[in-house]
Amino acid sequence: MNHFRDRHGMRQYRQRQPAVQVVIGAVIATLGVLFTLENLHILRARDFLRYWPIAFVAIGAAQIAQARTSARIWSGSIWIAIGGLLLASRLGLWDVNIWAFWPLLLVLAGGRIFWHASRAGTVSDATGTEPTVSALAVLGGFDRRVSSPRFQRAELTAFMGGGNLDLREATLADGQGVVDVFAMMGGFEILVPTTWRVKVEVTPFMGGCDDKTVSPAGEDAPVLAIRGFVMMGGVDIKNSR
Repeated sequence: MNHFRDRHGMRQYRQRQPAVQVVIGAVIATLGVLFTLENLHILRARDFLRYWPIAFVAIGAAQIAQARTSARIWSGSIWIAIGGLLLASRLGLWDVNIWAFWPLLLVLAGGRIFWHASRAGTVSDATGTEPTVSALAVLGGFDRRVSSPRFQRAELTAFMGGGNLDLREATLADGQGVVDVFAMMGGFEILVPTTWRVKVEVTPFMGGCDDKTVSPAGEDAPVLAIRGFVMMGGVDIKNSR
């Protein structure tokens, strides 16, 4: 996170906005334009809607472009693969039912579990002390507890799954931190200390984001920004379970 000082001498932070939200916003706006033009009898929206899998490819590319962890690269690659196969099927370039390949999700999930279990020949616990945390849930879940004294950011991704992120034992580096979430048909529970102030920038679509934390008194409290996109799922932010 880059920082600068404002005209009052206070240190402020610049954080890259999640590209996924930019892509999703552009897709929704494009749909609105197409349906408006159809209502005005200027064009037929259905002639363009067959290209809808491009949105999946764009979401995957956006995730990879801003990825700082392997989990987000995995997630982006999955979205690109699904979008590419769906687009090829829609355009008649590949006469195969894409849904016949759904068991490959199990292969990906199992392969990731095997890779983590066999890497370095050791088993790690659920407590993280690094400043950056990543977690990916595909048809499953995770439970991650972070105790880092210089926590900066976390990237949480879920597809038909979810997980718990416990930050109550962590300390924010320079008083600032970010949690990026992306969930489709899934969700997360995020636990934060009562001394942190939470800034929610999550965009839900057929889902929700519920901030149940108690805002601390004073203006100098550490700030955790929680941002991202949730579709057919939710995010719960609490101080305790």
